[in-house]
Amino acid sequence: MGIITVKNLDFSYDNETMAVHGVSFSIEKGSYTTIVGHNGSGKSTIAKLLLGLLEKKSGEIFIDDLPLTQENLQKIRSKIGIVFQNPDNQFIGSTVRDDIAFGLENHQVPQQEMDPIIDEFAKKVKMTEFLNSEPIKLSGGQKQRVAIAGVLAMKPEILIFDEATSMLDPQGKDEIKKVIHDLHEDSTITIISITHDIEEVAKSDDVIVMDKGKVVLTGKPEEILLKEKQLISMKLDIPFSLKLQKALKTNGIKIKETITMEGLVDELCQYASKK
Repeated sequence: MGIITVKNLDFSYDNETMAVHGVSFSIEKGSYTTIVGHNGSGKSTIAKLLLGLLEKKSGEIFIDDLPLTQENLQKIRSKIGIVFQNPDNQFIGSTVRDDIAFGLENHQVPQQEMDPIIDEFAKKVKMTEFLNSEPIKLSGGQKQRVAIAGVLAMKPEILIFDEATSMLDPQGKDEIKKVIHDLHEDSTITIISITHDIEEVAKSDDVIVMDKGKVVLTGKPEEILLKEKQLISMKLDIPFSLKLQKALKTNGIKIKETITMEGLVDELCQYASKK
């Protein structure tokens, strides 16, 4: 059993239309999993169900071998951190330091222990120089990095990003995707990113594709993202690297298929070296 196991999960907002229907999946400890789907596919509903913010209609949810029940709810929530879509909705403090401290204060962490923790996680998201800044004056990407630091300070075992880059400009998106990648490389946290960003999907360990409230595909990115026709039928995109490779192939440049831009650059360098 993975750190998260979901079995035959059903949920409806109106008791008529199933927002989530018959959903089953397992997520391994320490992995980086993307859950992808178009708007209304049920992917963000899954995040709320995992946190117990919504009550399932039927099925089972296990977090670190604990069944999600009212009795276990607080213990389970202590294991999970979540970063939401809009960082402005998460700010409490008048400075970045105050904001990172908020969760620690709620858990009655002594001040002398709190400051090193704040410094540690501000450094991890490269926000040390902004600790005394007002959050409102930060860029979108910087605000989201502060939100991530605040969640990390609580030392969760599982970190969920719920469309955490969708409201950011391209620079902000790149900043947050790098933070996610670095966290995965440097820690044992289990990361779940709920996203429609195909470029992010390409760099994850595992992918869960949802459509109309159901899980329709699961697998490794290189398996999923090559199913072009199926993804497009679900109103999803394919990585730019694959689009560019198709254009290159049309012009007689044949290289090994790769789903990331980094991989494409490597393939093109090898191709050029043989010429």
